[in-house]
Amino acid sequence: MPAEKRKKAEMPAAVPEIGDPDRKRVLNVLAQRRYRERQREKIAALEAQTKLLSPRSDHIASSEQATANQPGVPGSDAVEIEQVNELDSLQYGDNLVGFDTMPLDMSFFGDIELCDVPSSIPSTSKSSDPSTKTNPSSSTLPSAFNFPLTPDGMQIEVPLFATMRAFATIATILNVTDNIFNPTAIHTLSSIPHPSLPPNLHPTPAQVVIPHHPLFDTLPWPSVREKLICMFALPPAFRPSIAQGDMGEAIQRLTLDLDDSKDGIRVHGNMAGWTDGNEMTEECWEVGERFYKNWWWSMEPKVIEISNRRRKERGLGALRLL
Repeated sequence: MPAEKRKKAEMPAAVPEIGDPDRKRVLNVLAQRRYRERQREKIAALEAQTKLLSPRSDHIASSEQATANQPGVPGSDAVEIEQVNELDSLQYGDNLVGFDTMPLDMSFFGDIELCDVPSSIPSTSKSSDPSTKTNPSSSTLPSAFNFPLTPDGMQIEVPLFATMRAFATIATILNVTDNIFNPTAIHTLSSIPHPSLPPNLHPTPAQVVIPHHPLFDTLPWPSVREKLICMFALPPAFRPSIAQGDMGEAIQRLTLDLDDSKDGIRVHGNMAGWTDGNEMTEECWEVGERFYKNWWWSMEPKVIEISNRRRKERGLGALRLL
């Protein structure tokens, strides 16, 4: 069966009702067919105008030749220039009028989301002033920039922003945003976990029993949260040197090490689901060298192993204390 007959056979007899999964496809096909029919009609009209102009052009050319063969005819140059200008007006002005288009019938796109489409193409008439004709080299003003300027714009990573977003997401779910930036704030969590949290962020016994700073609750590693809360519950003299001193000052040092843009914490992932690609699962968190050197005593081997694997993917070496 020929291709044309096969295409026609596939066309539906009527537009499907609203809600039909084929409605958008049928409306799109109908709109394209109507657009192509209009284009064919315009091309046919232009061809007809060209045929009408051809005899007149031959007549003008023969008149110019006869005038050129008569020496000493006064004003021959002016007549020739006037005829050439008239010919240009006929060849270009009339043809551009043929490009006037009717506004696009948007009824076919009722169920389709489209970008802004100009309703018509500006027309040019024969009576326009020649001085206002636009030179092809001087086009209209450039349109406003659309960001990102290149497809790579959405692929540029800002590690600090991703880390802060992950902390903010967890703090919002735990309802600790009011006190997260107060170095002296302490509280305990409920033993009932929030349904939006993955298993690794469910409260540990220390989070439920021991008063602690809300910053500890936003860390994705249960073992790290447990060790930090227990260590900060001890007297300052029994803590590691980085955690000694006033509680508020120690929390500030911990926050600075977490947020360090070079060697702090990096978060990989998104909010698609509780998988390895989610920013709240511990597999997507990478420990930097600064945080590792100061707080290594709170980490278990699994945390270090995941971080070294992430660092290797970016061409960096394993974490080192010295």
